[in-house]
Amino acid sequence: MKGHTDEPEPAAPSSAARTARWIVGLVALVVLAWSYPFAVGAAAVLAGVLFMHEFGHFAAARAVGMKVTDFFLGFGPRLWSFRRGETSFGLRALPLGAYVRIIGMSRSEPVEPGDESRAYRTQTYPRRLLVVCAGSLMHLCLALVAFGVVHAALGAPTRDGNNWQVAEVVTQRDGVTFPADAAGIEAGDRIVKLNGAATEEWDVFVSQVQSRPGERVSLEIERDGVLRTVEAELATDPGTGSGLLGVRPEWVIVYETVGLPTAVVQALVDLGRSIVDSVRGIWGLFANFGDVVDRIVSPPGDPSANSNLGMRPLGVYGIVDLASDTSWGWSERALMFALVNVFLGVFNMLPLPPFDGGHVAVATYERWRERGGRGRYLIDPSKLAPLATVVVAALALLAVGLLYLDIANPVDL
Repeated sequence: MKGHTDEPEPAAPSSAARTARWIVGLVALVVLAWSYPFAVGAAAVLAGVLFMHEFGHFAAARAVGMKVTDFFLGFGPRLWSFRRGETSFGLRALPLGAYVRIIGMSRSEPVEPGDESRAYRTQTYPRRLLVVCAGSLMHLCLALVAFGVVHAALGAPTRDGNNWQVAEVVTQRDGVTFPADAAGIEAGDRIVKLNGAATEEWDVFVSQVQSRPGERVSLEIERDGVLRTVEAELATDPGTGSGLLGVRPEWVIVYETVGLPTAVVQALVDLGRSIVDSVRGIWGLFANFGDVVDRIVSPPGDPSANSNLGMRPLGVYGIVDLASDTSWGWSERALMFALVNVFLGVFNMLPLPPFDGGHVAVATYERWRERGGRGRYLIDPSKLAPLATVVVAALALLAVGLLYLDIANPVDL
């Protein structure tokens, strides 16, 4: 969200030039979508999230009578635009964000005399607060819808009691060859019986295997809903003498849907819980900044970089990489979409410029200076410029650092 600056409209291109540009752009988009479908899809989702954030500012500003002159995706040179009423809409060359330009965002910005009553700076405190918070509120609305869709249509992933399945088949360790692979056991299989005894609980299964070193056992496994029996001769741990099979577990996940009224309630609960978690996560980011820096500068393949995933920040690349995992279903991706939007909405309310929370802090300080019937007070924006520059530089460095971290030490869930 930005203030107004005068910018001359470029000369309208010819019809042939516009047609050629659209054809080139369409061909490039088709080639990219064919070659990198998930990346293009992720970019489209990101563009949609940015659009909805700025649409929140735009709709709120228009609703309270402020004048909006620009609504653009991207920054830099203008690629394409059109005008509706008093607002220009379009795309710019650098896909680094989006912005809405409202007139009179600061006391030093020139505004036409006839438009002064529609400037941001002349509005009441509640109206200014609504406009600057509307972007974050839009993120929370997107998250609420995503949570609702998960509960009502896609199914919320839930652990199926103590039931487990094979997450990974280990072939060898410390010179010992494990029999699971040779027996034909695969990731995703459920081992339901060992020598006829149920193995629903992982701890029980481990005890059964460890008590039979070197024995040949019969394993009943379930794969794609079909039961089959395989045999394996258990290996022996040279250190403890215990039996070994060579599988690692993961909990069986089921997807549960509920009726729409219950889904709405569950979505509200999830939203509230996610807001609290985001606040804690942001606090942890600052409180454990040294640990975050250590992770960012960690060498490739450093196991300590992902030792505590609860304190491991993710960048855009890391989020897209996780969501592109073929083991993820649409339910998990929808939940990721919701959680990212909640985090963006909360993070954007940090009381620092140029975040929207910085505008809230400024508006609140101005309102406090007007207490007791004093006249309108507007802060000098030049006093905040150095702080805004430092914040932007810090965000840029953090973004670059997280990009390196996501590539050098990717998260594997």
